[in-house]
Amino acid sequence: MKNIATKWFALMALVFGAAITACSDFEPTDLPKEVPSLAKVSNLTATPVGHNIELSWTLPNAKGIEGLILTHNAVASSAVELPADATSYTVVGQPMAEEHLYTVKVKYEGDFVSEGVSVNAVLPKEELPDVTNLTASVEGRKVTLAWTLPTAEGITAVNVIRGDNGEVTPLAADATGCVLEKQPVDSKVTYTVKVIYDTYYPSEGTSVEATIPFIATKIGFMLLADTPADLPDDDERAAAAWFAAQEGTEMVKPSQLAALDADIVPVLWIMVDRVGLPVGWKNLPSELVADDVIAALKEYSANGGSLYLSNMATQLTVPLGFVPDNMAPTVFGSGNGGSGDDVWTINAYLGWDFRDGSDQGFYDRTAHAIFKDLVFEDPNSYGYNSLPLIGPGQREDHNCLWDCNIYGKGNQPDVIRNFEVTTNSMVLATWGHVRDHCVAGLVEFYANAEHGKCVANGFAAYEWNQNSGTNPYQHNLEQLTSNILNYLK
Repeated sequence: MKNIATKWFALMALVFGAAITACSDFEPTDLPKEVPSLAKVSNLTATPVGHNIELSWTLPNAKGIEGLILTHNAVASSAVELPADATSYTVVGQPMAEEHLYTVKVKYEGDFVSEGVSVNAVLPKEELPDVTNLTASVEGRKVTLAWTLPTAEGITAVNVIRGDNGEVTPLAADATGCVLEKQPVDSKVTYTVKVIYDTYYPSEGTSVEATIPFIATKIGFMLLADTPADLPDDDERAAAAWFAAQEGTEMVKPSQLAALDADIVPVLWIMVDRVGLPVGWKNLPSELVADDVIAALKEYSANGGSLYLSNMATQLTVPLGFVPDNMAPTVFGSGNGGSGDDVWTINAYLGWDFRDGSDQGFYDRTAHAIFKDLVFEDPNSYGYNSLPLIGPGQREDHNCLWDCNIYGKGNQPDVIRNFEVTTNSMVLATWGHVRDHCVAGLVEFYANAEHGKCVANGFAAYEWNQNSGTNPYQHNLEQLTSNILNYLK
């Protein structure tokens, strides 16, 4: 019986990472006990066929055979289980010009195995054809690459690698060019195109240089009034005033969105925080949710623009396509708030109670770039450090975030991971006192073919003007904002 690889062995190689795969979901922690007297396979051979290694063997004439176990390089964790009648196996993804060892053992009733029979395999080195006629043209921060594909069989993908940071852009097998948005200004960048053969094997690559000119970029703030002073809420006025005082910023009105160039304004901050506002994105200010404005925001995002949605504006993740319609923020408040003696913090240790081992995950997000230069503390004696955003006094309880328990955990270890997988995101923080996975309050949504990056911050603790006086943690709030805006550039 022939077996063809379908599951990863842990073997990474070359730029794209190659892997050897197997045919079952067998993942042993301990291999069965080896018994020297049990009959072994014979005539084990390894033959390169194209880019694969064909293993074959003869089964022993013995009773009680339950299956076979194949290991790679004598590593127990690489083991895969094969059916009892298997006499061959196809290994895909073995790196070229490297010797690898494969061992086959016969598994018998009673959880015993024979001694292993091993064979070495080397996939010959092959010079794989590269693209030709590679060119690069530059328009603003946009680099357009074009090339001619080789007339060769087995092409399964094309990778474009940006030299300054190693970022890989994967393309289809028939791609003869691509457009790269938001490239680094005032720099000379090398782009390398590699042709991928049979999924795992890259060509050496062909390179071209492109010089991106200096372009003075700005960060935008969506102004929902004639001037910042005309905004209807004290928190919106405070945020807009702080933003306007920063260098390299620009106020953007909804009527200007259609002409907004993501190369010039690569980040747009949209903030809504108003007492009495009903829940639901269609209840946001009418000038923000008009059809033409939503369409312009979608186009801006699709062109590579990044969005920072804060407070009640996190609800825009629905019409802008970052979350499906049934995953709008459900934890919402717009009342007058009240007074309290504690400190409102946000917690970047997701699943703190599961850090020492559990079927649920523990996710430490404190190293993320948006937390740079911020000091985590424990002002409320939670037993772990979190990030204080607003101190004791009068506070508006204006949360607009996600209760992840609603969506369940699906096939994931916990509800946070299920939220991330479902929405192509990373949850960066929950409420400061939360030790499990119930709430996603600060989320990074990754870019895809339909939209650019987005960070959504729906914490009530993210209040720009504390009504009862000076917020002792205002610096943290401002530094977090600066970090988010700079990260999204």
